[in-house]
Amino acid sequence: MKRILFISASDPVSEVENRLRPLWPAYLAAYAEKHLGNGRLEFRFMTGPIDRELSLFRPHVVAISAVTQNYNYAIKYAAVAKRQNLPVIVGGMHITSLPHSLTEDMNAGCIGEGEQTFLELMQLYLSTGEFNPNDLGKISGVVYHDGDKLVQTPNRPVFKSLDELPHPMRAVIGYGNRGYLYTARGCPYKCVFCACTHYWGEVRYSSPEYVLEEVRELIDHGVRIIRFNDENFVANKPRLIRLSELIVENGFHRRAKFSCWCRSNNVTPEVVSALRAMNIVSVKMGLESGCDRTLQYLKGHVTVRDNWTAVNLLKDAGIQVNGDFIIGAPEETEDEIMQTYHFIKNSRVDLVDINILSPLPGTAIWDYSLKRRLVSDNMDWSRLNFKFNSNGSSALVLSETLSHEQLCRLYSKFRRLRMLKTFKALPRSPWLSELPRVVAKRLYEKLAGH
Repeated sequence: MKRILFISASDPVSEVENRLRPLWPAYLAAYAEKHLGNGRLEFRFMTGPIDRELSLFRPHVVAISAVTQNYNYAIKYAAVAKRQNLPVIVGGMHITSLPHSLTEDMNAGCIGEGEQTFLELMQLYLSTGEFNPNDLGKISGVVYHDGDKLVQTPNRPVFKSLDELPHPMRAVIGYGNRGYLYTARGCPYKCVFCACTHYWGEVRYSSPEYVLEEVRELIDHGVRIIRFNDENFVANKPRLIRLSELIVENGFHRRAKFSCWCRSNNVTPEVVSALRAMNIVSVKMGLESGCDRTLQYLKGHVTVRDNWTAVNLLKDAGIQVNGDFIIGAPEETEDEIMQTYHFIKNSRVDLVDINILSPLPGTAIWDYSLKRRLVSDNMDWSRLNFKFNSNGSSALVLSETLSHEQLCRLYSKFRRLRMLKTFKALPRSPWLSELPRVVAKRLYEKLAGH
């Protein structure tokens, strides 16, 4: 039996990044086991420094996934594994968008959707005990080193039907009181800051019946808080309504609380009714801005009126509303940023999160930043800092109207408003029972310098 160590290259002391364990190891393990059979591979998942786990688990292969802002961790972990002569596979959004950032310590990068590619890599390793470049060239959707050349094979077609995938093997990452699932891959929209469309390709939806199976599994394992983690859970309204009906018919709306992400211009009375029926108690939306000009730049055909309407429809139904906002677009003025501030202050949004616009590979804003020579393919990836946290002084700023210092001052003002909103919302929060755990983790994060 070959041992596979999955490593999530996340910031090890970030409460937000480590609140829930990622599902990618569970998807890869489930697909590999379905096609290889039981007993061929043993899986283990971890985050953070890997030296001790390498000694204890003694893996044969190390598989790492990373987003761009954490790619420095992936580079570090790959180097540690390589010093022990372990083969390393890397996947995720960063390597998909910038395949040529594969380091010499990484044997292969998986480009895009990873299940079939990972399976073929494991089949190769089981048969040969190595990742020879001559063999890697026969696998679609990989990038690898062949001597001093970097070779990328043709892209692999995506799964047309998500229902053909086995449900994630959550035993690899563990269950708990809180869990999440994906019911779709991709997004029908192309926001300038989001790499989702570039990574997943065309939008594909799981059937309501397939989603219900996974909800049942989570509830049967004691999960009582379930989040639909799609970028836009309500984009396919007929499917949403049917799923809501199935959850109610099976009584799952009485056994768990649900939350989801959605987009404000998709929120209608009919959508809200379906959400409320299935016991969606909290909705998060990327509202992004309270200024129409900024919204047009960031998201296209969404207006401040759409945001107001969506917030009020959800609040009137008794659903908690959480909003994500972005400041620091290239041409956004201080007055326009303050329009967002006043939207947050005066709207019925319960909880808010504030981000600095930061370019990610595979997005329109990355291409813009490349033209301005603000980013490069070998930059310090930690500079893509959405929160101005531990290394805020080096965080990349795209604004052409505000200095780093001015933007930092405005961000601090938003943070104070965020704290006030949170304080007011806590007594009526559907997650009030979760507060002690969250506070403890946030305290640890603060003490660790974040």
